[in-house]
Amino acid sequence: MAYIVGLDRNQTKMITTSLDDLIAKDNAVRVIDSYVESLDLKELGFTEYSGTNRGQAPYRRSDLLKLHIYGYLNKIRSSRALEVEAKRNIELMWLINAITPDHGTIAGFVQKNKAAFHNTLRNLTLILKGWGLIDGKLIAIDGTKIKAQNSKHNCITRSGLDKKIEYAEAQINAYLMAIEKEELVNENIKEKLEAYQNLKEQYLMQKQELKNENLEQKSLTDTDSRRMKNNGSLDICYNVQSVVDSKNHFIIDISTTNDINDQNQLYTMAKDATELLEVEEPTVLADTGYYNGIEIKNCIDDKMKVYIKKARANNSTKNNEFRKEKFTYNKEQDIYICPSGNSLFFFENTSKNGIKYRRYKCSDCNSCKYKDACTSSIKGRTIQRWEHEDILDIVRQNTLDNNEIYKQRRSIVEHPFGTIKRTLGYSFFLRRQIDNVDAEASSMFIAYNFKRLLSMFSTLELIKKFGSISNYR
Repeated sequence: MAYIVGLDRNQTKMITTSLDDLIAKDNAVRVIDSYVESLDLKELGFTEYSGTNRGQAPYRRSDLLKLHIYGYLNKIRSSRALEVEAKRNIELMWLINAITPDHGTIAGFVQKNKAAFHNTLRNLTLILKGWGLIDGKLIAIDGTKIKAQNSKHNCITRSGLDKKIEYAEAQINAYLMAIEKEELVNENIKEKLEAYQNLKEQYLMQKQELKNENLEQKSLTDTDSRRMKNNGSLDICYNVQSVVDSKNHFIIDISTTNDINDQNQLYTMAKDATELLEVEEPTVLADTGYYNGIEIKNCIDDKMKVYIKKARANNSTKNNEFRKEKFTYNKEQDIYICPSGNSLFFFENTSKNGIKYRRYKCSDCNSCKYKDACTSSIKGRTIQRWEHEDILDIVRQNTLDNNEIYKQRRSIVEHPFGTIKRTLGYSFFLRRQIDNVDAEASSMFIAYNFKRLLSMFSTLELIKKFGSISNYR
């Protein structure tokens, strides 16, 4: 039987085809080429090289950016892996004209241009807006935890250090008692004792450092990362915030933070996104993790519509039927009416961290048959009202009235994270320090937006679209 065997490896054959002939006209790599050629890299903040480096001419920034975007779009983000791919991948040879930068050059390009990658993501947002794919009228905000380059063992906490100090002291005492009683005869006993004494001293110094810097925790490998809850466990992570447009689920903007929760992110993310898109009166969707009165008020003051629900607080209320949301506030009489019909009257002003509150106390709590279901406090039920609580009341009612819109939040904002983590496999960062990590996160979401584009348009359509930008510029 005859087989297709190809060429004889030892046979000399003249190759007359070009790299361009080897790449199909509808290959997605041509879109990356057209896109990067449409950009003004200097305006985006990419370093412009002048002269030569050690006698060798520098690589073009556009070629290195094409290499970088291609890598993230194809699950290849290590500089060493990209170095290998540039020497064997025909698509990459076509894209970067067969240059072969080493891993140091590739990594250095990112290091020297880390801020420019975030600018590139925001610029892509403006391009998509210009094409009518983003309008910013309805946006959703959410965050995800992505693991940092820092193991759990290289993260110290005050409580963790207390346990380590306690263990070291126990070992020291055990060895001292053994030596005193001469129960152990071992040449290494003194070395072990000194080792635990040195460990204890190290732990005490680390604890003092945390106290001096007013920190509850500190990462030793990547000092900007923090220990956070991530899918039910504690990991050393960064909290990556994103704003997603509802029209076609494109990423508008991101922010890489080391805040362990989302409570202080709502206004900043919404404001930056709306200013970028120059949108007036957008509707902002966010989950309960973003519920923060001051953040919500700032959004409302900037004429944004906010749909958000408040998480049920863990307080002394025993029964959900008697949580604060079930109490009715009467603005004219300045009283609260509880679910059983009793009144709570104002009795004092208070403040916390400069935020003013009014406190209300039940007039007949001890004789109420529902007291045990309402509160466990022996002083009776009290309610605290923020001075701008009326704004939160309006937001709460608007969210309930527009629940069908609010329920869209999950489908809008969680899809990008699923693509980033599961489809592309980016569940951890390779780089350290928050500026470098932000460049990496921006690259991930540029790749995500590209995947969305490639699913919506043909290669030839996108080449034409980006080409028109290049011609205009």
